[in-house]
Amino acid sequence: MGLEQTSNSQDLHHYQFDRRTALVIGNERTGLTDDVLKQLDAVVEIPVWGLPYSYNVATATAMSLYEYCRQFPDG
Repeated sequence: MGLEQTSNSQDLHHYQFDRRTALVIGNERTGLTDDVLKQLDAVVEIPVWGLPYSYNVATATAMSLYEYCRQFPDG
C-alpha cells in the first residue's frame, strides 16, 4: 500500500488494511514515482482541509501507522 495523493487514492480513514501490509512512502517533495504506483495494490491519502495541502512525510507516516495499529490492536 502506498501513501500518496492521486486521483484514485482512497481515504485513509475508510481504508481497511490487510493484516500483512507493506507501507510505501515517497519522497517529501516528489512523492511516489509512477513506476512504483503501478506496482501497488492500493494507494491511500490522508484528507487535509485548508493549507498546506498535505502533511510532511514523517507526520503522514505516523498517522498511517497509527491507523494500522488501531485496526489491529492485538499486535
